[in-house]
Amino acid sequence: MSADNSIARYQTSSAIVGQVLKQVISAAAPGVSVAALCAYSDSLVTALSSSVFRKEREIERGVAFPTTISVNNIIQNFSPSPESDYILRDGDVVKIDISAHIDGYIASAAHTLVATNSPSMTITDRRADAISAAYYAGEVAARMIRPGQTARNVVKAIGLVAGGFNCNVAEETFTCQVDRFVMNGKNSFGNRFDPDLLVPELTFETGEIYTIDCTLSSGSGKARSADIDPTVFQRDVNQMYNLKLRTSRALFSEVCKQYSVFPFLMRNVTSANPALKAGINECLRARLLVPFTVTVDKTHGDTFVAQFKLTVMCHYTGPIRLTPQLPMPNVRSAIEIPPESEIGKILAMDYEMSKLPELPRLKTQIPAPLPTSSTAAPADSDSMEL
Repeated sequence: MSADNSIARYQTSSAIVGQVLKQVISAAAPGVSVAALCAYSDSLVTALSSSVFRKEREIERGVAFPTTISVNNIIQNFSPSPESDYILRDGDVVKIDISAHIDGYIASAAHTLVATNSPSMTITDRRADAISAAYYAGEVAARMIRPGQTARNVVKAIGLVAGGFNCNVAEETFTCQVDRFVMNGKNSFGNRFDPDLLVPELTFETGEIYTIDCTLSSGSGKARSADIDPTVFQRDVNQMYNLKLRTSRALFSEVCKQYSVFPFLMRNVTSANPALKAGINECLRARLLVPFTVTVDKTHGDTFVAQFKLTVMCHYTGPIRLTPQLPMPNVRSAIEIPPESEIGKILAMDYEMSKLPELPRLKTQIPAPLPTSSTAAPADSDSMEL
């Protein structure tokens, strides 16, 4: 495939992610179910993906990673089932993370908002610090994806932004090179500086595409596993094992039929036949399936984690942002970035916004979830309680 055709697919995936993200943001309000929002988002990605490249019906397309909506001090990977749902509350910090692909060409984006019944009210507390830090960290990192720049300098810059807002970069969050059908390419690195781990000697080159996940916390940023069962899984296509249980073989066979290399929601596999759930543990022990653990910040007390994710191309002229830039949430931190500082000078640099294709209007509109009158208990009250 020519470079122009592959870029067109990246751009289309980016347009889908941008449109869906806007619609999910509009629907994320107090009283709305997180499970319903995630399902709404994935349905939109699937429908929009099916509406493009109609003449190439054989190509794979759709959700590249199930939508996750992680609240307050949850760091990542929260896509609850209806049985373990969480209903958004006024004041919740809500991180929406969406990925789509066309023919394996992936785009990902994430945005943070505060669920509120008073949208005109400006948030000025520690939530504003975490959200501002994550937003500007993403903007700084995006401007640094240019030929000759290094991963070490990006990690340093993200750390400077975090420290300036008295925040910390969350563990297990990365900048990843993406390639066709590959979300975590060979040139990937953690965004949190760790003295025990060397940042790779990586210099960005023309033609590479990166997803930058800037997830910052008002707490320590150190992650622990939440008391929440994982719902997102992925096949390890490099593992081979003869499963002993009939249910395990049936489950894995169903996974292979429905999904190729991308992560998926286990409930989508077992919903038609709940008995298949009995095969999950053996598939995990055999490492045929890999779970995506839900993690939270270890810090006790009120801790807020914010996330902004974007997809950027390293072009010979400089960085080109593929996923759309959305407005800053209605927050105002007391901390400002001095224009003459190292970070201020990076923010003053220009980058190009990719021109994205206009997507077809869906023939059948997918209704957004509405607020409910009831309030479900949090799946992990320590992790989501303000």
